[in-house]
Amino acid sequence: MKYIAFTKEDILVLFIIVFPYLFVVNYLLLGTGYFHFPLLASASLVSIAIGTASWATHIIAANIMRYTIAGYSNTVKRVSIQFPIYVMLSLLLGLSLFGAFRVLGFIAIPLTWANFRPVFIAGIILNVAATSFHEGLYAFDKWKAAMLETEQLKKNYLQSQLEGLKSQVNPHFLFNSLNSLSALIYTNPEKAGDFLDEMSKVYRYLLRSNERWLIPLRAEINFAHSFFHMLKTRYEDGIQLTIDVQEQLMEYVLPPLTLQMLLENAVKHNVISRESPLKIEITTTSPDLLVVSNNIQKKTTAVLSNGIGLQNIMSKYQLLNNSVVEIDDDGQQFVVKLPLLNPQNHEYISY
Repeated sequence: MKYIAFTKEDILVLFIIVFPYLFVVNYLLLGTGYFHFPLLASASLVSIAIGTASWATHIIAANIMRYTIAGYSNTVKRVSIQFPIYVMLSLLLGLSLFGAFRVLGFIAIPLTWANFRPVFIAGIILNVAATSFHEGLYAFDKWKAAMLETEQLKKNYLQSQLEGLKSQVNPHFLFNSLNSLSALIYTNPEKAGDFLDEMSKVYRYLLRSNERWLIPLRAEINFAHSFFHMLKTRYEDGIQLTIDVQEQLMEYVLPPLTLQMLLENAVKHNVISRESPLKIEITTTSPDLLVVSNNIQKKTTAVLSNGIGLQNIMSKYQLLNNSVVEIDDDGQQFVVKLPLLNPQNHEYISY
């Protein structure tokens, strides 16, 4: 029963190809007399009945071919088998119309090649048009299905990669936070309480952001304030943060926890002291760049670094839309330029 199925495209072929073909065949067989009533009505009804039956047979034959010789790569083989079958069916249709018209008295001409040839040629033209239409639709459907499958595979791969990158953040951040809290509990219990409050806000954000691939800049900035409060509690006047972000870019999006990783990176690689504070700036530039910079005060001792932070950020951007993260180091300033993504162009991402 799966072969006896008619799509809306098949119905379209019936109306835009088969019925006009029947009109032409009727004219070829009956001449101008076809346009006179009641012959017009009776001949049209007979031809529509026979033509519709022939159309259904064509569709069933096409469905059988598509199931038994499926695939875009088998198009030539499938058409080479289909076309002779269609020609035979068209020949049968023409003979059926010719015979029905003679039996009903619509025509009196004998069945000769000269009389039947125009009908046969019209049938060949019909089959070329119908076969091209059906195979074109079949190829388009296969291409569309392949594209959708490819996009789904890309999306699944992207999601798995992003999940892997996000999992690198949590243990690292937890370790640093607990170390700071442990030190403050013994040296300054009051500050430890404040630190714990801010830490809870930060972790609340972290848990929520782990459910998202992208997040508005406004949320990242608010998070940066809370995270910096934790750093300020620990380093006091040894660290400064300036934020100057254009309001119209606040709803643009970026990977979550990007600012946290950049702040941690600055703290990790630079000397922090009251006499020579680490100055971090977060700004935006036209048209849609977020710039995070800090003065360079390299530690005299070697810093163990696996490069996860910056590499994590660059990998996320590359996976999301192949945007390039720019990193500049002139010996005085360390600058990271991050593309801000327009949320209207990333509707498929949940945020």
